[in-house]
Amino acid sequence: MDDPIASALRQAQHELREVVATNKARKARLLAVAKDRLGYQEYVEAREALDKNILALYTKLQKKDGPKVSKKKKAKSETNGAAPTPSGTPPIGAWPSAAGLGPDDENTLRLPEALGQLVMTRRQWVDSVGGFFDTIEREQPGRIYGLRERSIYEGLDADVAAVLGRTDEGDAASGRPAGADKGEGRATGEAMDIDR
Repeated sequence: MDDPIASALRQAQHELREVVATNKARKARLLAVAKDRLGYQEYVEAREALDKNILALYTKLQKKDGPKVSKKKKAKSETNGAAPTPSGTPPIGAWPSAAGLGPDDENTLRLPEALGQLVMTRRQWVDSVGGFFDTIEREQPGRIYGLRERSIYEGLDADVAAVLGRTDEGDAASGRPAGADKGEGRATGEAMDIDR
């Protein structure tokens, strides 16, 4: 004979199993999205590092090949009130030709090998890794960046049923109730023994 306390406890355990299964299914979905977004963030950081290297090398080339102005001439021109260059035109060292990047006889742009290698590395990185993220984003908008159009928990009932099925199957196969090995007072059965 079942008393009301035991039946209420069984009902509460059943509800707890459903809530735990729902939380596991939600956690699995959130974890997958979080991993994808962290991977995308690492990709963006690596791409920005490549951009900084390209810019640093280009700046170095401009300084190396640009016209040199001695400190005395620079100080003298500032004290004489020389007119600064118009804001629309960059200084002489900022032109690509000043860095040795001008066209050759066939009118093609000449690049130093190191700069060309960095640009090719960035292009390959964006095409391969960036293309992978773009493909995932096209298939599932909002998974990699931005906001999702639909809820991440859409269709969660099937995942919850799968989680519940695994726990019930595992417990049925061992012949023990779910959670029998958990906690300090390990239960020997689903029914409670009540001493009067």
